[in-house]
Amino acid sequence: MDVRLMPGYKDPYYKRPITKGEIGCFMSHYRIWAKTTSEGLGEVLVLEDDARFEPYFRFKLQMVLNELRRLPFSWDLVYIGRKSLNDNNEIRLENSKLLVWPGYSYWTLGYLLSGSGAKKLLNADPLKKLLPVDEFLPIMFNQHPKTEWLEQFDERNLIALSASPLLVYPIRYTSEDGYVSDTEDSVTVVTDSLITEQQEIKEDL
Repeated sequence: MDVRLMPGYKDPYYKRPITKGEIGCFMSHYRIWAKTTSEGLGEVLVLEDDARFEPYFRFKLQMVLNELRRLPFSWDLVYIGRKSLNDNNEIRLENSKLLVWPGYSYWTLGYLLSGSGAKKLLNADPLKKLLPVDEFLPIMFNQHPKTEWLEQFDERNLIALSASPLLVYPIRYTSEDGYVSDTEDSVTVVTDSLITEQQEIKEDL
C-alpha cells in the first residue's frame, strides 16, 4: 500500500518510534474511513474492541445525536470515548448540554464519523506520512501541540466535537491487572533514518 512513516516521528512520552501495533490500528481506522466514503455512508459509529459502554448507552447516544441534528453547522467527527489531555482549554458548545469543542486528545476508543469527515481524513493522504491515529485526529482539527507535525498537513479543517460526559471508556486501564495493549506492547518499526541516528549517537559516545 506504499505506506510511509512521518519522518522523525517519536512518541511524545516514551521517545520511541512507532510500533507495528500502532500502524495496524491506524490501518483499521483508515479502512473504515475508506469504506464510509466508497459506500456513501452519512453517519458511522466507530468502536475499538476494548470499549466499555456506560449504562443506558443507547439512550445517551440518541440524546447526543438529537443535539447534533439540531446544530446550525455540519460536523465531521464526534468523540464518544477519549482521553482529554487539556480539559481546562475545552469550551462547551453554545446551547448544548452534551457537547464540547475538544482539545488535544488521546485514544480513538469510540467516535461518530460523518461522510464529509471521512473524506477529509482520506484527502489528507495520511498513509504518506503515517503516525498513530490518536495523534493524527487532533492534527486534523488543529489542536495538536507539536507545530512541526501540524505543518505536515495543509488542510486541518476537520470539524470535531466530543460528547461530555463520555459514553464509552476502556475495559481496563494501564495500571489494572489484565491490561493488554496491542499497540503499546508490540515491536517498534526501525527505519533507515532511525538506524543512522542511533549510529551517530553511538559514535558521539
